[in-house]
Amino acid sequence: MEKGFIGSLVFATIVAIFALKNGDKVLIDFIFTKVEVSQAIIIFTSSILGAVTVSILGIVKNLKFRKEIKELIKKIDVIEKERNDLQLLLEDKEDQEQNISSKVKTDHIVDDNMDLGDD
Repeated sequence: MEKGFIGSLVFATIVAIFALKNGDKVLIDFIFTKVEVSQAIIIFTSSILGAVTVSILGIVKNLKFRKEIKELIKKIDVIEKERNDLQLLLEDKEDQEQNISSKVKTDHIVDDNMDLGDD
């Protein structure tokens, strides 16, 4: 941020020096009228209009990025919720599998004990 600001100041200084060196009056021919204006004013006005245009375009680009970021955050939230739901489902399935496995082992042990008791 500081580099951009310093660069802008340097550029503004160069433009100001250039404008002051070229302070002659020039005739500007608009469609319906002619105006005699200092070149310095033309240079300053052109520089300011250029800076304003670049700023507006930067703001528009920034707003588009913010909108895209919000949309991506919403997508991330949906995907994380889905992942958490799937994780819970997986844990439930693992618990069911462990319960079935322990029940089968218990039933097998009971069957073995019954077989031993019958002899």
